Amino acid sequence: MNSGEPDRIQSPDNHGMNLYQPMDSTGLWHWIKHYSGIQVAKNAVCPGHHAPWDFLKTMYFQRPPVSLALGGRGTGKSFLTALGTHLMSRQIARNRVRVLGGSLAQSLQIYEAMQSIVKNMESAIGPGHHEFQSLTKNRGVYPNGSEIMILPASNTSVRGPHVPTLLLDEVDEIPSELRESAMGMCMNLGGLKASTVMTSTWHRTGGPMTELVARGEAGEFPFFRFCIFEVLERCPNWRSGPDLENCPSCPLLRWCHDVRDGGPPRAKRSDGHYSIDSVIQKLMCVSQKIFEADYLCMGPRADGLWFNEFQRGLHVHEKAEFNPSLPVHMGLDSGVYTGAVLFQVQWHKIQSQNPITPSIKTEFNVPDIHVFAEFLSEGHSAEWNARNMLNLIHKHCNGRIDYTWTDPAGGARNPIGPTVLAEYQRVGLKLTPWPYSLVVDSLAGVESLLNPAEGPPRLTIHPRCEILIQAFENYRRARVGGQWRDWPEDPQHPHEDLIDALRGGIKAVIHDHSSALFHVPRVSPKRIF
Repeated sequence: MNSGEPDRIQSPDNHGMNLYQPMDSTGLWHWIKHYSGIQVAKNAVCPGHHAPWDFLKTMYFQRPPVSLALGGRGTGKSFLTALGTHLMSRQIARNRVRVLGGSLAQSLQIYEAMQSIVKNMESAIGPGHHEFQSLTKNRGVYPNGSEIMILPASNTSVRGPHVPTLLLDEVDEIPSELRESAMGMCMNLGGLKASTVMTSTWHRTGGPMTELVARGEAGEFPFFRFCIFEVLERCPNWRSGPDLENCPSCPLLRWCHDVRDGGPPRAKRSDGHYSIDSVIQKLMCVSQKIFEADYLCMGPRADGLWFNEFQRGLHVHEKAEFNPSLPVHMGLDSGVYTGAVLFQVQWHKIQSQNPITPSIKTEFNVPDIHVFAEFLSEGHSAEWNARNMLNLIHKHCNGRIDYTWTDPAGGARNPIGPTVLAEYQRVGLKLTPWPYSLVVDSLAGVESLLNPAEGPPRLTIHPRCEILIQAFENYRRARVGGQWRDWPEDPQHPHEDLIDALRGGIKAVIHDHSSALFHVPRVSPKRIF
């Protein structure tokens, strides 16, 4: 067999699959590229990491009983699992596959990736070819009797019939008891070895991945780790300069040039699909801690303290004092505890180089938040709180208030008296609900301002705001079943009301700018690897 060219063999006993797949790794790599348009990255770039192709060929050729892939966001771990599973199912008759994620939406990631792979293959093979015999929203059946089905994340679903192939996606989000119950479904059947494939990013200290990574590193089962550099496009000379003279101005410098073998920078070794400009845009949107955890696979990002990037020496300074030339915003969270913060926003422009035309720069607006006053009360009426907030406004910003933001639920009746919005407006403060968002998302927005992966901190608090400072130092995640969760430990704590007031106010201010700040270019599925 010429391993550089794909095999095309007609086979009457291949259950309608008119194409055999090569049976060595080199031939299979070219076969995949020819018939799916996917060029799987073959280079390991970072110390201790693996090439995505290492994971795929092991899953396909060896079918280990258990394997684990730790991959950064955007590295295609779910896509690789879908590709390998589809190749096995079209080649091996009666391979029954079950897919389980931390939620139904996560379970669908692999299934939807497989559908996009199948569509590309059917187009490449030719008119009239169908990879699936039947296809519904959660089940696909092959002409040779193989089957893939989605499982919802429930105790009932994971106690179904035995199958030879089990895929666990985002295993860090699957409770350990549910994962262990699901693994009981996987067993040798019909001459096919049982194989469980687990994939995930690593989110939480003490979560399921903490144990699984330790077991994989100890050699208990095959363990693969690949980050964004393993799938990054090769850095061209026009960007770096022939002698790397432009590298010091690149936001990726600290990670790209962290090479321990004295070789070229990481982006000069990579050969993947992910554009450098897209990675730089990620740096603008997240904190250094999240970037290193979610994209570089450098360990879990979360522990008990929510804002463990917060430091008084970095984020507390008198420069956060009221500036008469800037609008004044107030974020307000009302209830038994009522918290409010006064802050201002200075917008700065930063530039990113256009990947196609280097002379063209793309500008992004990034905020610099200064919090200069705080308010916290317990058990008072909305009218009492509103009048004391007006006193605070007169004291710290000469009575100026341009925007007042509150929780979208603040108009409801609560234990402190009549409708909040009406009471505040009667006293002279017109409240505008801030845009709805998940609490965890808006908290992540605040976190990204503390220690951006690119540039200095973008959140500064005046020393007089001691309660807010203490809230940042002590705001903790809930711990359930030995795992840290993405919601606050005590929703009735006064720290919660000040943090909520700040996160909501910031969300309202940056809402109109988010489309430019968080835009990430999309690529064709054929460029996934």
